[in-house]
Amino acid sequence: MTCLKRPAPDEFGVDDAGCKAQKLDTAIELGPTFNTGGSSGSTASIVRQPVSAAELQALGARLRAGKLVAFPTETVYGLGANGLNPDAVLDIFKAKGRPLTDPCILHVAHADQAYELLDLGPLEKSVFECLTSSVWPGPLSVVGRARSVVPKVVTAQTDFVAVRCPNHPLALELLKAAQVPVAAPSANRFGHISPTLAEHVLEDLGSWPGLKILDGGACNVGIESTVVKLDLDNNRVLILRKGGATMDRLKEALDSGFKAGSFGTQQISVELYTHKIVDEEEVESAKVTSSSKPAKAEEPVKCDESEAQQAPGMMLKHYAPAVPTFLLRTGTSTSSVASLKKTILIDFGAALKGRHADFLKCFDLCAATGCSEEACQQVFAVLREAEAFALAHEAEAICLTDVSSSSAPSPGSFTEALYDRLYRA
Repeated sequence: MTCLKRPAPDEFGVDDAGCKAQKLDTAIELGPTFNTGGSSGSTASIVRQPVSAAELQALGARLRAGKLVAFPTETVYGLGANGLNPDAVLDIFKAKGRPLTDPCILHVAHADQAYELLDLGPLEKSVFECLTSSVWPGPLSVVGRARSVVPKVVTAQTDFVAVRCPNHPLALELLKAAQVPVAAPSANRFGHISPTLAEHVLEDLGSWPGLKILDGGACNVGIESTVVKLDLDNNRVLILRKGGATMDRLKEALDSGFKAGSFGTQQISVELYTHKIVDEEEVESAKVTSSSKPAKAEEPVKCDESEAQQAPGMMLKHYAPAVPTFLLRTGTSTSSVASLKKTILIDFGAALKGRHADFLKCFDLCAATGCSEEACQQVFAVLREAEAFALAHEAEAICLTDVSSSSAPSPGSFTEALYDRLYRA
C-alpha cells in the first residue's frame, strides 16, 4: 500500500470562477469550539420526533425572528437562518467558525420562490425550470445571478447565489412555516465532518445559545448537494461541486428539455468545471518546467481560500476528522503513516480485507466494491464513528481506502463525489 496525505488529485470540480473573486476580510468572532466528546453543558436542544404542527410553526417563527435552527435534509443537516436577514446569517458564520469567503445556499419550499432570489434571463429560466422540474425537491443547488434582495453576506460579496429545494418532508414543512428563504450550510464546525444525525449537530454546535435542532433521523443521501452554475453564454451548465445529483441525471433532464423544444435550437451541455488543486511548490515547479513549452489547456492553479467563492464546498480542506487522515492506495509502502496498530482503517467494500488485522480497528463504508451510493449514505457517519474511536483509544491516524482506485468512475458519478469528500477529509 502507498499512504498519501493530500495526494495530488485528479481533476476536481473546482471552478476558476470560484477562485477568482473579491478578496474579503475573513476575520470573525468564532463560535464555541466543537466538542467531539459529547454534549455536556449544552445550551442547545433537540426537538425529537414526532414533531407537531405547533412545534414546526414555532421553529418557523424562530427563523423569521433571526434565530438559528438546525434541520434535516436528504443530504446533511443544515444550520438555518433567515436568508434575508444579514445579521441572522452572520450568526451562522459565528456559530460554525466559517470564513466569510464561503457562501451559503438559500433553501426554498418550492421552485417559484427561487425566482424572487435569482435574476434569470429567458434561456436561463428555461434551463433552470428543466433542471428543477426533474430534480427538485432534491440534492441540486443552482447558482445564478443574485437579486438585490439577497444579502451580500449570503453570497460572499459576489453577484451569485445558490438556491435549492430539499427533498425531506420536515425540511419542506419547516421552510413553509418560516415563510422566508433559509440560508443553511452544513450544521457542523467549519471544516469538520458533516452531520447526518441530529446528535452530530449537538456534538459540534451544542453550546450555541438557544439552538434548536429538528430531528429528522439519518439523512438518506448522506453527502451534500451537487452545485451547478448556469453558464449559458457558453451554452453549458457547470458542475462546481459533485454531490447527490449525478452528471448523468442532469444530462438526461437537459436532453429531455431540448427534445421538448424548451431551448429552441440550442443544445445545453453539462460539464465539470475543473482545475487541479496543487500546493505552492507544485505551482512553482510547473512554472519552471513549462517555461520552454507551449501553454497547455489546463495549468495547475492554487485556489486562494482567502478569496470569495461562488459556491460552497470548494475549499481544499473540508469534512476533516480531528485526527491525521490519509488516503491509502494499493502500492508499496505504509512508511509515511504511524504504526498500523495505532491506526484506524475505513475500507471500501472490503477492498483491503487482507490487511484488516494490521490495524487497530476497521470500519467499512459498504458491503461490496462498487457500492458508491451506499457508501455516500454512510461516509460522514462512519468518519465520525472512526474519529470518536481514534480519540478514545489514542490512535495516531485514520486511513481511508482510495475509492477511485477500485473502479473507473464516470464523470460526476457517486464514486467521484465520494472521492471528493474523502480527499478533502
